[in-house]
Amino acid sequence: MNKEKLLSLLKEKVSRQQWEHWFMDFSVKRVEENHVVFEVGNLFIKGYIEKKFDKILRKVVSEVLGPGATYEIVDAPISLSDNSEIVSDNVALVRKKPVLITPLNPKYTFDNFVVDEFNQFAYNVLLEAAKKPGTYNPIFIYSEAGMGKTHLVQAYGNYLLSNNPDLRYAYLTSESFMNELVTKLKTGNMEEFRERYRKKIDVLVIDDIQFLAGKKGVQIELFHTFNTLYESGKQIIVCSDRSPKELKEFQDRVISRFQMGIVVQIKTPSQEAMYKISKKIVDEEKADIPDEILEYVARHLKGSIRILKGAVVKLIAYKSMYGEITVSTAKSLLKDVLVEDTRSADHDILDAASKIFGVSKEELVSNSRDRKTTTVRQLCMYLMVKKFGMSTRKVGEIFSKSHPVVISAVRNIEEKIQEDKTLIGHMKLIEIELQKKAGNASS
Repeated sequence: MNKEKLLSLLKEKVSRQQWEHWFMDFSVKRVEENHVVFEVGNLFIKGYIEKKFDKILRKVVSEVLGPGATYEIVDAPISLSDNSEIVSDNVALVRKKPVLITPLNPKYTFDNFVVDEFNQFAYNVLLEAAKKPGTYNPIFIYSEAGMGKTHLVQAYGNYLLSNNPDLRYAYLTSESFMNELVTKLKTGNMEEFRERYRKKIDVLVIDDIQFLAGKKGVQIELFHTFNTLYESGKQIIVCSDRSPKELKEFQDRVISRFQMGIVVQIKTPSQEAMYKISKKIVDEEKADIPDEILEYVARHLKGSIRILKGAVVKLIAYKSMYGEITVSTAKSLLKDVLVEDTRSADHDILDAASKIFGVSKEELVSNSRDRKTTTVRQLCMYLMVKKFGMSTRKVGEIFSKSHPVVISAVRNIEEKIQEDKTLIGHMKLIEIELQKKAGNASS
């Protein structure tokens, strides 16, 4: 009797939409003297109900069982012995295999994610959100390219799905989102698109959101998808190579949605962190690369974690083919990504640019807005970031510019070299000058 009364009273205290979204699979498992155990289908729903409806549930339990009564919610995922779908008397189709709207890489887990000071906060936020779904919503993660965002959000997804095989999880890039949207528009199937991303998922992760800059139509659809999911209590995670306030050509209302929850930055890793990551890669591959080589690479590689991984894999491949490897060999193999001395590298670039274009180094690091000086300055920034793997923050320090200014300069050159062949020629001249200097230094 109390079971029916509890559910009936609860239904009266929540809206019809809330009941249909969250309580259709909500039941009373057992009632003790002054304690109720409720049951739901998965951990995601459990976390959300505990967070959003705690006061209502405590009030319902107190009214039915008396003051001081307590409750708890347990999840009851059904484990199957094979991959077939089964039907019980009270449960519709239940899946053993995770409901993946888009695939995840099983290698990306929290266990093999190297945690250090530069990414500790982001790791803690995602792990906590995985253990207690709905704790933070939305989550906006940003960092420079190749710093581990994709690994982290897919680790989040793999953790959720290992504990909740019936959870509906969608991970996709902004490009995939846009391409699918355009396809559905052309074929007149927008309702199918909206059904897929607004009603059929529990978690939506969109990577590389910065590529939607200027895409007003896609942003409008994203805005409404975001609102629908958020209002339904579904988890949203957005990844970007810059913070929300640094996203240009985005509608203000979209930016405000990104800032509604928690914004997390993955910073530039230290040398110690780079060494730990390289060591982890070697251990996972069951390889044997001397620590002195890994320490040297960590000290002199100024690029991203993605570049570091490629460098270490290259060392492992060489070692497996030739049996041994030295620091000298590593220098030669990785000459394109290693920098002997970041300070000398930036001075070399400034010297070369100054010599070729007749702009003094003092002008290049000044606040001069002269068109020629500005272009050469941006070329130098681009080369420092793209060729020498310096962080945009480090480049900002060299030129006494803010982080967003450097990002804008690099992006500006990236866009211009697609159309302006003279810029490509200018960069080649600088690179030739650098090669001459390197040759003179080694002779």
